[in-house]
Amino acid sequence: MAPSAPDAGGEQGLGYPAEVKLPLLIVGDVQGDDERLREALARYPDDAVDTIFLGDFFQGGPPGLAGGAACARIARERGNSRSILGNHDLMLLCVLEEVRTGHTPDEVRERLRGTLAMVWLWRRGDWADLREVADDPELEAWLRGLPVMIRLDDGTLIQHCDDDAYARLGDDVESVNASAHGLLDQPGGAWRLFWHTVGRRAFDDGARLEQHLRRFGARRVVHGHTPHHGPRPQVTHDGRLWCFDGCFSRYWTEGGEGTGPIEATVALLPTLE
Repeated sequence: MAPSAPDAGGEQGLGYPAEVKLPLLIVGDVQGDDERLREALARYPDDAVDTIFLGDFFQGGPPGLAGGAACARIARERGNSRSILGNHDLMLLCVLEEVRTGHTPDEVRERLRGTLAMVWLWRRGDWADLREVADDPELEAWLRGLPVMIRLDDGTLIQHCDDDAYARLGDDVESVNASAHGLLDQPGGAWRLFWHTVGRRAFDDGARLEQHLRRFGARRVVHGHTPHHGPRPQVTHDGRLWCFDGCFSRYWTEGGEGTGPIEATVALLPTLE
């Protein structure tokens, strides 16, 4: 059920007093399942929560229906929301550049003797998504303008993957995002940025997690990217690590095998004491 709102008037155009913070809804990797995303968000009206999308809008929707673009538009148009870039979003931008320029990264051409588009299609990419983004400059600009990290006032660090490679981009959130946007402005930069968003399970090592938290002045990390199979978001390291990739898309695997409940990917994040 959606969280109940305080009965207060007027302030900020939302019916809440200025000092009352809205509950925070986290939306993990939805990967093109826009129908299920709409169902999930219907439980949480956008004037009752703040929302953060963890990226990976693309790759994994119903083939040929541009579900990834639909998910990205839902995030872009939702009130009281922010988003970050995931690796699948960056891969779409890489393929888009490849199609436009005809240039394939050397390591892909040499090692796989193919193209990025071939890899992308094999991994549930959808030409309809590519056309939607290519034909919608505002949507492409929105994607390119997204940060890769967000640090909340309470010390929550939001990033797509559970890895510390982001630190190679900068020593604080602002410099990481500035470096990411600098790369996205360069030919081939999306491909170089992509490799900072694909690592997994670095924070199984508690010492690496603590070092990452100290570096960014944070108290916990919230991420997606690494699937879990629990009924709710996965919480480890005494609440310092939260995973919101609960295998959301029904189209990622054949017949939807292994798809998790909505609540494993889309859920409220408890406040820090």
